[in-house]
Amino acid sequence: MLSTNRREALQFLIAAGGMAGLPAIAGAAGEDPVFAAYQRNAEQDPWTLIVRDAPADGFSGDAQLIHGQMPSGLSGTLYRNGPGRFSRQGWRYRHWFDGDGFIQSWQLANGRVSHRGQFTQTDKWVEEEAAGRFLRPGFGSLPPGASGLNGPDDMNVANTSVMLVGDELLALWEGGSAWSLDPETLESRGPRRWGQGLDGVPFSAHPKVEPQTGIVWNFGQDAFNDRLVIWKIGPDGQLLDAGLIPDIPGGMVHDFVITERSLVFLVGSYRYQGRADTFNGSFGFEAGTPMLAVALDKNDWSQRRTWELDPGFLFHFGGAWESADGEIRLDAALSDDARMVSQGAQMIMRGEPEGEFGSHTQHRLVTLGAGGRARSEVLGPDYIEFPQVDPRFVGRRRRQTWHIAWSEADERGATRIERRDLETGTQDGFDHGEHVFVEEPLFLPSERGAEGEGWVIHTALNARDRRTELHVFDALRLSDGPLASWQLPYACPFGFHGCWRQA
Repeated sequence: MLSTNRREALQFLIAAGGMAGLPAIAGAAGEDPVFAAYQRNAEQDPWTLIVRDAPADGFSGDAQLIHGQMPSGLSGTLYRNGPGRFSRQGWRYRHWFDGDGFIQSWQLANGRVSHRGQFTQTDKWVEEEAAGRFLRPGFGSLPPGASGLNGPDDMNVANTSVMLVGDELLALWEGGSAWSLDPETLESRGPRRWGQGLDGVPFSAHPKVEPQTGIVWNFGQDAFNDRLVIWKIGPDGQLLDAGLIPDIPGGMVHDFVITERSLVFLVGSYRYQGRADTFNGSFGFEAGTPMLAVALDKNDWSQRRTWELDPGFLFHFGGAWESADGEIRLDAALSDDARMVSQGAQMIMRGEPEGEFGSHTQHRLVTLGAGGRARSEVLGPDYIEFPQVDPRFVGRRRRQTWHIAWSEADERGATRIERRDLETGTQDGFDHGEHVFVEEPLFLPSERGAEGEGWVIHTALNARDRRTELHVFDALRLSDGPLASWQLPYACPFGFHGCWRQA
């Protein structure tokens, strides 16, 4: 149960922090140049399908096997979440992260794959679908005539990630409630209520699950007031604890890692600089401000250790582990700037490749040592994103990381899936070729317990065929190519993150 002071502090966060209380600010009306630019580019470039509006009633269909056969022992459902609605009434969002959440399920059983995709029925989606236009401001967009906000969930798009806890499927965002869904039908049940006055408190998109206990750790950020929220949830979905952590700079924290003893955050140099028309507009990259690493003791959140690293920015970690003397090692997709979130995601909405404003994230191994000393090592010259680890080794010493990869010349995104051995530096990977753009991979463990024993599964856009595909690999033999591949009769917008439910 929450102590009185923790509960009151969290209730204050909802009343006075976050996006609550923002007034209405009129956006620009008239012909929309972003909508027009996307329409022009979409006529010429099928890559733009990654940010095409999904139909309001969603998708449903069977995927056709185009290569190989389903591996024995692989049976279950892949859930994916991402933005799916970007325009209404000839006006288009300015930022990729603003699109309304679109949940997809891929059911793998008896050698067959069936697919379903539908919008999460947040309050925002329901109201705007009825009105036929956007009514609320977004992360990086201000639609014409947008109304003010009374709380974070007024603009909740539930579009970033998805997780299973207890018998619930939760669609996750950054700034407000998780949204509860039926894992079979994908029908929305409403915002997840944790009780004890915590409605609407930020619940971020990257929870971590302890493999030994099943305990779920998560966080939320109150960047306006330099605070984090910490969540501790039981395997059955019951809240175990929550509380506020003060004096964490507002650096747009998206992900974190856990060790067996600590919760570890990297606060990037993309810092909150004061209220603006949009949340993203409130931030700017401070080239002279170092990244800050913070480790909180799992058993006593008041106990923290801090380190400074060179200025930079990140969205995603691989994993972390901690030695007996307290040294922490972690790997992440780190960049020297925040061009992707500040400019690249806007170019995508116009149907233009990001180019120099893309995500120049390199795979780096970070060591947080005794005495506050920290160092960062670049593991390879190419760019990577969406690093993944074997979930059986979350928080524990490990060797393997899986990720997508691309080079400077790949303007339209990643076509490669790779695995890197952190101890030897060796890589194994597969390139789908110039027409197939890959999404986040997910590691699916087999029944055997050795690290890396299992499969890697990922979705992709085949721009030549204008269709979405699903590929399954032996996780330790990516260069052998897919064990099996399927193709849908249609193309879906790109998602961000996913999870797996074993049958």
